[in-house]
Amino acid sequence: MMTFEVLITPPEQEEIIARWLPERGHLVSICMLAYNHAPYIRDALNSILNQKTDFGFEVLVHDDASTDETQAIIKEFAERYPAIVKPILQSRNQHSQGLYPSVHYNYPRANLPFVAMCEGDDHWTDENKLQIQVEGLTAHPEINLSFHKAYWEDHDCPEKPVSIYGDYGACESVLSFAEVIHRVRGWIPFASCMIRQAAKRRLLSFLQQRPYLTIGEIYFQLFGSLPHGALFFDRPMSLYRYRTTHSWTRKAGNDAHFKARHELAMIRSYVELDELTEGTYREHFTALILTRLLWLFNPLPPPSSLCGVALLTPVHSACQDVIQAMLNRLNAQPRRYVIFGCGSGCKSVLKSLSSEKVCAIVDRDNRRIGEFLHGHRIIGTSSLAEYADCDLVVSIIAADRDSISEYARNGGIPVEGIHYIYDAALEIVDGAQIPPEITDR
Repeated sequence: MMTFEVLITPPEQEEIIARWLPERGHLVSICMLAYNHAPYIRDALNSILNQKTDFGFEVLVHDDASTDETQAIIKEFAERYPAIVKPILQSRNQHSQGLYPSVHYNYPRANLPFVAMCEGDDHWTDENKLQIQVEGLTAHPEINLSFHKAYWEDHDCPEKPVSIYGDYGACESVLSFAEVIHRVRGWIPFASCMIRQAAKRRLLSFLQQRPYLTIGEIYFQLFGSLPHGALFFDRPMSLYRYRTTHSWTRKAGNDAHFKARHELAMIRSYVELDELTEGTYREHFTALILTRLLWLFNPLPPPSSLCGVALLTPVHSACQDVIQAMLNRLNAQPRRYVIFGCGSGCKSVLKSLSSEKVCAIVDRDNRRIGEFLHGHRIIGTSSLAEYADCDLVVSIIAADRDSISEYARNGGIPVEGIHYIYDAALEIVDGAQIPPEITDR
């Protein structure tokens, strides 16, 4: 397990406040949700209170009626740091009553110019995190969202070494809206995110009107990156504990009914977001809807008791038919292929193409070079020239076609040798009329 200086006992409140310059004022509201996080929440609060800033900040922690010692720990911090740690301690669990703590309690009181996140089972790892992100957003007034790399710790496998995720580049950079919403380099760490107040207000309005939603962090990033993208820092400054006992990821992995409800809610929200943005980002939302539609029915059929499953089954079947027809045509041709993308779409392609026809798999992020997937070598984008006699099968739904065309051209693969297997399915989704009844409230 890694250790970080920010986890030590923080200084007294007077010493923290003494660093804050009066002319800068209070700039950051930090939102934290807690539920039975007693083993972790001390780390979370210590990591925030050890932040070195020249501006003021507040910690808005909401505990949803924990049954362990979480509330006692929060009270301890609130008594020691009354001007900074501002708790809401529920005696009755709000989430079980259909109330989401972020939407009903924390976001409405997060009213400083910037809003940052740190859940009770995560923590920050860099004492300069807040200062770095505030200065970055101040220097980029057109940008509403900032995030950074993070450490990843697998709660189920403590013997596994801590890894890095949310790696979106080798330097500080501004990413496009498309790069953020399609998560082109994987999950964006929620505890790394900071948005402006104006973006938070738009987010809160959206969430308050949609009680059917099951998660909020994706929309935090979506509204934060509209319209000009996000500011990324190539510096790991937080830690995410994956699949802790009461985490959202564990619930989604263990409860098929909840997972299906979640995918249905995501699909409906993307339909509504396309309407709200008047079709400006239709291509992107169509790709997101198709992704969620395929995940809804994979790896197992979703519970048929959900009306949304029945409503979307014909759309899913039509998409699967055209995807499979495309793969069958490719398999029948006397060609060999390199698959572009090594994610879930790649695994579907490998099920349909004869093994001898697949020469290699491209990792577009160049991180898994040298690994093997189902016996096929994973290569980097610069190695495509070794396979100039192959066609390229794109297994990514939201594909950056300009970049792929450039990779292919540099590798000697003609544009007619590039096959986008999801094109026909995207047309089906774009023309589908998806009703709001796919969610149960």
